[in-house]
Amino acid sequence: MSNILILAAHPDDESLGCGATIAKLASEGHQVTLLTFTDGVSARNNNKAANRNNKLDLCASILGIHSYKSGNFPDNQMDTVPLLDVCKFIENSIDSLPDIIFTHHSSCLNIDHQIVARATNVVFRPSIGHPIKIYAYYVPSSTDYDLFNTFDGRSYFEVKDYKDIKLKCLKMCYNEEMRDFPHSRSYENVENLMKVWGAEVGVEYAEKFKLLKEVL
Repeated sequence: MSNILILAAHPDDESLGCGATIAKLASEGHQVTLLTFTDGVSARNNNKAANRNNKLDLCASILGIHSYKSGNFPDNQMDTVPLLDVCKFIENSIDSLPDIIFTHHSSCLNIDHQIVARATNVVFRPSIGHPIKIYAYYVPSSTDYDLFNTFDGRSYFEVKDYKDIKLKCLKMCYNEEMRDFPHSRSYENVENLMKVWGAEVGVEYAEKFKLLKEVL
């Protein structure tokens, strides 16, 4: 069994980026921990928007996440916080070094995604005797919207039996974040991405990641 850490700047990033893979790994008996960093909504003009961290209990039960912790960093303003504070939050939130990490890609359009990617690089720099495999995931309407995007994932998790769990989690927890097709963050596109990524490697559905580090 592996200890798996998911780092998501906002509640919903974990489901959009790797929800089906989380469900698959959890079903295989791996222990999955999720860290979120902001409430996902406070940067918006609508002060009545609900804190999305309140959905994490339901999200965890659907995807099979073992435990989670939420940070209180300023939404879409994590670049105003010292990187050291973000790193300390991660360090203080985990009991032991993970075996596998899923984090944001460094060239996502969203600034919070970029900061979490940087903090991952700092906190989990090489540790003697404990190699960590690190993947970067793709978030529709952020990774793809960056004009300088360098996401070139070549690692795939086959998720045919788990793609409906991902879609269920998005519908039950984060439906207000989804948009009508052909928006990138629509149910149709989320499912189409899994189909396209699956077709790239000869399976029906897959989630694609960029492998950042692995020790063999």
